[in-house]
Amino acid sequence: MADTGNSTLAELSELKSDHKNARRRTDQSRQLISHSINRYGMARSIVIDEDNRVLAGNGTVEGAKEQGVSKVRIIEAEGDEVIAVRRKGLSEDDKVGLALADNRTSELSAWDAEMLHGLAKEHDISDWFEEPDLDALGGSSDISGIESANGSKDSDPTAFSEFDHTCPRCGFEFDDNTDE
Repeated sequence: MADTGNSTLAELSELKSDHKNARRRTDQSRQLISHSINRYGMARSIVIDEDNRVLAGNGTVEGAKEQGVSKVRIIEAEGDEVIAVRRKGLSEDDKVGLALADNRTSELSAWDAEMLHGLAKEHDISDWFEEPDLDALGGSSDISGIESANGSKDSDPTAFSEFDHTCPRCGFEFDDNTDE
């Protein structure tokens, strides 16, 4: 492998969250991201633009800040190569846990319907959301994109009370915010 030397170390605080981010983390997703970073360390790359606006990975940045991570290594790229983060020293259980946490946190997040409707007025988002998709999302308080534990898609926030709030692998207990 060739070392191209095209990285810079910067302060995480220099990054700006995406004001057009249409993905919102639920409390459970936010807690799982933070817990995963605490348990396994950083493992996911993010995408920023030339002005340090986070285009992909806003939840990762939030979780990193919660865990006291203060540095970001910036790799300059043109989009014609895959950027891989190589992690060493993980046990097989850690590798499985990290992979599951990475996928589960996205699944536990919700679409911000209001933001998506706004983006659809300003930009062509038809490759990802057709009109029926946007209509199905309804208003900004709709959480129909998240399944409850029994598999139903319910816009009632109490549907989340059916989730087990303890990770079966590590025993981490999520806060139950359904009573607020």
